[in-house]
Amino acid sequence: MGPGYTILIIDDEPNLRRSLGLILQRAGYSVVTAANAGEALQLLQTGSYDLAFLDLKLPDINGIELLPQIKELYPEMPVLILTAHATLDTAIEAVRLGARDYLLKPIDPDAILNRVESVLKEHKPKRRREITNQLQNLLAELQSIDGQEMPPVISTPTTRPADPSRFFKMWFINLGSAYTLCTIRG
Repeated sequence: MGPGYTILIIDDEPNLRRSLGLILQRAGYSVVTAANAGEALQLLQTGSYDLAFLDLKLPDINGIELLPQIKELYPEMPVLILTAHATLDTAIEAVRLGARDYLLKPIDPDAILNRVESVLKEHKPKRRREITNQLQNLLAELQSIDGQEMPPVISTPTTRPADPSRFFKMWFINLGSAYTLCTIRG
């Protein structure tokens, strides 16, 4: 699964950055590392990442303080907390702030690779829908500039069931009963 995915590792321990980076690179992932929050924020503002590992203990600010800043720049990017200083409070806070998972050091290479693959598989269809929606909205905007009025697309249906009894029809709104699907016609 590695090719095409870029992972950011944010950790102040050089040995961990190096070993985790090698594990991920051998699996085919592109890896970029940051030793502190300042460096991480610079990288996040100039690059594109599919997943990030974040340590809680960083020299400039802690990972819990950095997490909201990461989510502001990349709201949909999965962030995996990787720490040797785990507490129930930090685990709850990290998940509340948007961390996808909370993992403990030392790391098992197979477990890390399995977790990364699993998270990226879950994230891929969602990201594909987001990109499709963005493209459709941009196309609608372009057509509006050219004088062809088209309403922006709010949601992209996945696959519409063939059975019409699975839909409720009320005025100009169709609500799918089997899927999360809403088609608005105006």
